[in-house]
Amino acid sequence: MHIIWRFRAKPDRVEHFCRAYGCDGDWAKLFAGSPEYHGTLLLQDTADPLIFVVIDRWTNVDSFTSFHQEFRQEYEALDQQCLDLTDEETLIGNFTELPT
Repeated sequence: MHIIWRFRAKPDRVEHFCRAYGCDGDWAKLFAGSPEYHGTLLLQDTADPLIFVVIDRWTNVDSFTSFHQEFRQEYEALDQQCLDLTDEETLIGNFTELPT
């Protein structure tokens, strides 16, 4: 399962945003507390370098839900710390990968 987010980073916070949301960033370190977390992909828009897509990979939707319940305080604390990094945050959705 892939959770996909779209962000617009604040112009003066792009470096901090990338450190928080990148594959080895603060969010990935928090998510690594679950064996059902399978990594994060950070993508930057080539036309607008303030736009990013973040893809968090989980075994399934239940694995993320369980993680979120167990680590709710840590999740919310990190979310608060990251508020000043972005002007926009949009959950695109939860997607499953189809077999080819």
